[in-house]
Amino acid sequence: MSAPGIERYDAARVAAMADPYPAYAAFRARGRLLPAGPGAWAVPRYEDVAALLRDPRLGHEFPDAMYRLSGEPDVLTEFFRATVLNRDAPSHPVLRRAMAALLAPRVVARLRTRIDELVARLLGDLAEAGTGDLVEGLAYPLPVIVSSELLGIPAADRDRLRPHAVALGRAFGAGIQPAGDRDAAIAAVHWLRGYVRDLLERAGDGPLSGVLAASRDAGLSAEEVVDNVIFLFFAGFDTTTNLIANGCAALLERPSLLETLRGDPALAESAVEEFLRFEAPIQATARIVREPVEIGGRVLRARRLVLLLLASANRDERRFADPDRIDLARSPNPHLSFSSGVHHCLGATLARIEGAAVFAQVAARRDGFVPAGPPRRRDHPSFRGFARLPVRFR
Repeated sequence: MSAPGIERYDAARVAAMADPYPAYAAFRARGRLLPAGPGAWAVPRYEDVAALLRDPRLGHEFPDAMYRLSGEPDVLTEFFRATVLNRDAPSHPVLRRAMAALLAPRVVARLRTRIDELVARLLGDLAEAGTGDLVEGLAYPLPVIVSSELLGIPAADRDRLRPHAVALGRAFGAGIQPAGDRDAAIAAVHWLRGYVRDLLERAGDGPLSGVLAASRDAGLSAEEVVDNVIFLFFAGFDTTTNLIANGCAALLERPSLLETLRGDPALAESAVEEFLRFEAPIQATARIVREPVEIGGRVLRARRLVLLLLASANRDERRFADPDRIDLARSPNPHLSFSSGVHHCLGATLARIEGAAVFAQVAARRDGFVPAGPPRRRDHPSFRGFARLPVRFR
């Protein structure tokens, strides 16, 4: 990355790099705060990012001016604003409790056996074919099936949902969105809202009944419930897809890691944490300054945008020993990939279960996989993962 790029954080430029971590290291070396555009700042160091994720002076409810960075406020803006991700107190805790009814620990715990079965089936299908794509054959379908079953989405509808969920996913993240991406995301919101309304009407005593009951008790509107169910579906698989793909890519690139995991299958759970640290599925998260906050000797005024660089914090040499090396037994491992504080990822436990099941079973198989062609990264300003991971089974 050139010197001008190091002086300023640019999400699109960093995302376009095959290896953005030297750039993140340069950001950390430069200081605690970097300019990131008009009225926007980026925070690269672990100590600051960890503290600011929990700082009530930073919020999630962005003003219209922020949305105008990528287009005039519209139905997409309304959707983002309605989700639990972009709400502050007092509405955020109310929404979070209602949506958490779907992800109660007892519910998630019951899914462990089902997830193991799904992983075994998907890996078996890939192995039987001999060659395949780990994204298309494992990393994508596993969390989609799990999310669909959590929400009571019929198996026959999953292929219909996919293009709309993908289009909506491209609208997440910082930076200016191409007009075509924004138009596709708007169309996706309209379609998904219609689908979820019908789904809720047919909920009966199915998986969504608990969310509906909790939402009624909390006084949520029908529109809020619809938009947050859409968000739960999307959030329930996209980050996990990236976690699984990034972890499998690391095992493909470093066969010694796979041998370590085979020698000690109990490392599967800590491997999840290390893969999350090493390649944060979401590279950065945005906050809006609600009250003046001092960072690195500079006071940021209200309504300034702050980008917390999770991926940079996770590789901060001040917090992690040898941060550019994957250590499957790293402990403690206080990475920030699932955020922290009141906005800690609702689906973190479920994602961890899915990731651990994949890595344990991949290590246990005798017919291990090897690369069968060049991988292809996802093109997204905030999400880091793979669009394609071709493999061959031995």
